[in-house]
Formats: sequence, C-alpha cells, structure tokens
Amino acid sequence: MAKIHVDILTPKYALFMKTLLERLGKNHEIIATSREYVELDNVLGQTGIKTVVVGRHGTTKREKLQLSLERSLELSRLYEDVDLALAQAAPETARVAFGLGVPYFMTHDSPHAEAQSKLTVPLATYLFTPFAVPKSHWEVHGIHGSRVLQYKALDPMAWIPWASKLPLPEPLSSPGFMEDAKKSRGLVAIREEEYLASYLEGKRAHTAGLAQALAELGYSVVYIPRYEGSEEVKGASIVKGHPIMTPILKECDAFIGAGGTMNAEAALLGTPTYSIYPGSTVDYEVYLQRVGLLKRMTEDELLRHFSSGLDLRKERELFRRKASKLTSKFENPAVYIADFVESYLSARRRAS
Repeated sequence: MAKIHVDILTPKYALFMKTLLERLGKNHEIIATSREYVELDNVLGQTGIKTVVVGRHGTTKREKLQLSLERSLELSRLYEDVDLALAQAAPETARVAFGLGVPYFMTHDSPHAEAQSKLTVPLATYLFTPFAVPKSHWEVHGIHGSRVLQYKALDPMAWIPWASKLPLPEPLSSPGFMEDAKKSRGLVAIREEEYLASYLEGKRAHTAGLAQALAELGYSVVYIPRYEGSEEVKGASIVKGHPIMTPILKECDAFIGAGGTMNAEAALLGTPTYSIYPGSTVDYEVYLQRVGLLKRMTEDELLRHFSSGLDLRKERELFRRKASKLTSKFENPAVYIADFVESYLSARRRAS
C-alpha cells in the first residue's frame, strides 16, 4: 500500500478526481487536500470527497503569491512518508513534492495557462494530457517525450459518466420551469468567464448583456455566474449555489460559454456549443471546432445567429448524434491515470 497525496484546487478537478480517488483508494492511503474557495467547497460537498483544507484562493497577484508561499509550507508538514503526489497544475504541490523528492504526477490540458504551467510542468515526473493537446505545446514549458502521456479523451469524460445522471438543480428543477422552457424558442445556458484567473488578466466577455438580449428574443435563458455576488440578469434565471452543471448542460438546447472546461463538457454531451472565451483559442476547442461540436463566435455574430430562423432543437439532435458517435471511441481519463499509477507503483515495489 502506498501513501498518495492528491491536491484539488478547482471545481473542475473535484469532478475529475472523484473516480480516480475511488479507484486508488481501494488499494492505497489517500491524503486529499483542497483550499478555501467557495466554488470548490460546494462542488466537493456534492462529490462526497473529503479533504484537508490548506490555504485559500487569492485574487490579486500579490495575494496569490503570498498565499501560495504560505500554502507550500503548510503542505510540506503533511508529507510524512508520502510516496506519490497527484494534482493538476498545482504550484504548491509541485514545489513541495520536488523539494522532498516525491514523484509528482500532474494532469493538465491548458498549456496556454502560462503562469501555472511554468511553475509546475518542469517539475512533473509525468504529465497526463488529452490527445488533442499537441506534445509540442508542452515542450516550451520544459517537458517532452515519454514524460508526456496522452489519453484518448477530453477531460470531461472523467466525470460525464456519473455526473450526467445527477438530478437537475434549480432553477431547472423548479415547478413549471421546464414546461415554460419548452414553450420558448429554446433553453439556452450562458456561463460567465473566470475573470479572476491569472491567464485572462482582466479580459471580460459581456455575458450578462448577451443573456438579456437572448431573453428578449424569446429564448428561455439560464445564467451561470462565476462567483458569489454576481449581478442579476433581466429576463434570465440565475443558477445559484454552484451546483454540478452537467445535468443543466445535458438538458439545455444550446450553451454559450466564456470559459473552457464547460464548453468542452457541453460539446461532448451533444449540446450545440458556442464559445465566446475572451482569451486565445485553446487546443481542445480547436479540436472540437474541427469535429463540428463547437463554434467560436463574437457576441455580435451570436446575436445574429440566434435572431435568425434558427431551429435550436433540431440542431441539438444533430449535435447529439455526432457527439455520441465521437465519445463512444473515448476512454475515461481518470481510469487511464489510475491504471498508470498502479503500474508505476507496482514497478517500484518490484525494483525495491
């Protein structure tokens, strides 16, 4: 039995790690950590993952730096006989594992997140990434060859199998909501961008204005804010409490996303997906565009598209068939990584 440290810093990786933790937890001792972060806290509670909370999420560059340094020291105190560290692009885990000579396995699909990548990728023993992210895009961050392991899937395939079966959260579960949505031109979900992320550097999309405009066009609109205290949007229903979004993405007729992961998740569920991400186009979006499951548009182009004689529900059926055919060939990234970890630990035991 090995002792494995698993660090979870974002809601996405709470979803990603659930199956991974369940598989590795059958044979090994797991120390799972997280940080204070409202979106993460809520999703962890829904997944049932129990963690030790170490540090918190920062906003400004100075605060992020200070909190990261403090968190590194706190994490190091947990590294008693740890055999392996497993995390996303987690700077504190990368630094502590490297400093203490512990193998650091990381999963990451966003080489465009330069700050995180520069601080973590060079220190990784192995990097797990989707096949849609070229290995050459990781070489600039200091890793190449056999240390980069690509799985035949995009990251949401780690949680879609179980998360898509969850019950619908509010507002979709409210009495009469779905009946009213069926009478509209279609149910559209819109996701606000992660505007506090360092890789966006303050770039914003106008998601609230877009949501209001679509509501005025006769669509039933569900608005998904990023953080607590986000504004109300006239004509739209607001998703509150940061539930797991997979059931909403599966149910809606179209999804407009200013982020990355939820765009990929909606596309793989077969929901017509439109990206208004304010940063540069990311690798997995390029792939999804190529296979016809995602369209990148400006806000003006979107309004013209949704103002036309669009049959949203017919378009959704076409997307669902295309997505189903594609994902039937994919593997589960969590299972792929868990199997590799088991093989790696077995080889080390035999060699010792």
